Amino acid sequence: MTMNVVAERDTIDDSAHADATSVVGSAGTEIERTYPYLQHGVDPRALRAQGNTREVGDIRLKRPELVASVAEHGLNPMVSIVNVAPDPMDGVLRVLVGFHRTAAAVAVKELENPDLLIDVLVHAPGTTRQDVLVAQGIENIHREGYTQAEEAGLYEQLSLTGLDTDAIAQTLSRKTERVRAGLAVAANPRTRAASEALPDTDLLALAQLAEFDGDEQAHQKLLEVLTRDPRNFEWTLGQLRREREQRAKLVEEVTRFTELGYMIVGDEHDLPEDTARVDQLCDGENTTPLDPGDHADCPGRAVDVWVDRDMQVEVTHFCVQATEHGHRTIASVKIAEAEARLHAAGVPIVDPEADDVAELDDLLPDEQAEHPFTAEAHAGCPGHAAYIDYDHDRPEPDVHYVCTDHIAHGHVLRFARAARTAPDSAFEAGERKRAKENNQLWRDAKADRREWLARYFAEWRKTKAKDIVLPPRVHHWLGLAEVLAGDYLSDAAPLHRYACTLLKLDEPKDHPRELHPITVQLRRKDTTEPQAVLIRLAQVVGACEQHWDLAYTDKNADSSWRRPSEDTRFYFELLATLGYPLSHVERLVNNPELDHEKWPHLTPADSQDAQAA
Repeated sequence: MTMNVVAERDTIDDSAHADATSVVGSAGTEIERTYPYLQHGVDPRALRAQGNTREVGDIRLKRPELVASVAEHGLNPMVSIVNVAPDPMDGVLRVLVGFHRTAAAVAVKELENPDLLIDVLVHAPGTTRQDVLVAQGIENIHREGYTQAEEAGLYEQLSLTGLDTDAIAQTLSRKTERVRAGLAVAANPRTRAASEALPDTDLLALAQLAEFDGDEQAHQKLLEVLTRDPRNFEWTLGQLRREREQRAKLVEEVTRFTELGYMIVGDEHDLPEDTARVDQLCDGENTTPLDPGDHADCPGRAVDVWVDRDMQVEVTHFCVQATEHGHRTIASVKIAEAEARLHAAGVPIVDPEADDVAELDDLLPDEQAEHPFTAEAHAGCPGHAAYIDYDHDRPEPDVHYVCTDHIAHGHVLRFARAARTAPDSAFEAGERKRAKENNQLWRDAKADRREWLARYFAEWRKTKAKDIVLPPRVHHWLGLAEVLAGDYLSDAAPLHRYACTLLKLDEPKDHPRELHPITVQLRRKDTTEPQAVLIRLAQVVGACEQHWDLAYTDKNADSSWRRPSEDTRFYFELLATLGYPLSHVERLVNNPELDHEKWPHLTPADSQDAQAA
């Protein structure tokens, strides 16, 4: 290879002997040169500055001080040399190191100093792409302003040259997990874009974001947390991982049952016609519930599958077209038995919604009577009748005795009868479905919430008061708790069991109050003022949380998210102030309209008509 350079200005680096070439001097004589060597008087615009993993951008805007320095002093090869190598394809000098300096020289050449020429350090031709990237990486990776996106791009380019993760880490003296994280970021388009939008977010966090690159909704949620509330990023990530695992487990179970010949029903409140739960079915006249195992060969076998946050699979077994397959509902058998007994006793069976039908509990024999009818006392009345209803939670049907025309027979209503309104069956069905789903989500949310609270109070014992960060307006919230959460605080006192759990104190049992773990902790001389505030906050939070240990609050929508008490509304408002990321079902406590979009039956009919129009 021959380069035309001015021999008198060539500086030979005798320490490099890897390659040699001949150059033509000013007198036309050939002079052998060893790489690398200085080439003087190069037009910076002639250099090929492509392939850098560090973005240069508008050099005048990005590095105005560098442009000013080059305009005034040029590029001093003793301080800031540009490294180049001849391109093996066409011999054009391509930049290896010094992209910003090259860009600054080009800018000055075009404006301040059209005569500007620079010196460059020429490396041997045939330098590989890998060599170039390593040289660039070593120079760039420790420079201020080198972004996470640029670093990830470097690792990606090096991997394309054949280096594996360990080799890249060793070559650049980086930790293997960091290189692995960078490769994950570079390989996922959404996360790569996020790394450019969030230049201060570390690669290790971005790599976790990359886990959800294929899930647009989850990725966007994590991105919003990283942007607005980074302290909850790990928490939100854990939730999304668990939800992903739940979905995978659900698919696995659904596939398993499908392969066994089971039909999958979506919800027990929206079943195909003549479908019933197996535990509410029996064979013939025997009211013993069917066993799911014995029902496995029935052509109507079906299941509803749910996976909870602990990956426990809940399966409800059904039979589709149960009558056709020889089953009867336990309710129908027991109701038939009860009706037979009424017929044998000569008691007619009537529709309770019929006009003038009144239950005996609502009737007095006459205006002077003080007590309502009993069935025995009313048995001789011509209007004596009954109707039957059945609740699967009870062993036998309920028989309700009525009078079919109480006015004609001289009876008196105990209370004024309220106007009857026909029940909205669609609304009731929708509420049953919503209650089932949200109650399951509520139980999952309780476990997540308690995990978050354990983390929140984990470091309350920090010895230095200045290291304890109290929530905003904490004393205002503690004062409000005495008024707005007074019922829960009263129920939790004096043990404050869950507060001790949060603070990792001994379990309160039969301690005298002066020896209660919280009393002992607060009387310690080394308990700081901020620690005391956190102990009181734990009492408030613990009292509210302890309420959700009651069985009916865990399973009853009306006692939790659907008709919350004032104490409950206060508690979830306080949790949001502490920074807890409330789930959808928890946000319903203070904003019930959030469910309207998902559950159309909640939207008033006139609103639906307006939307349809």
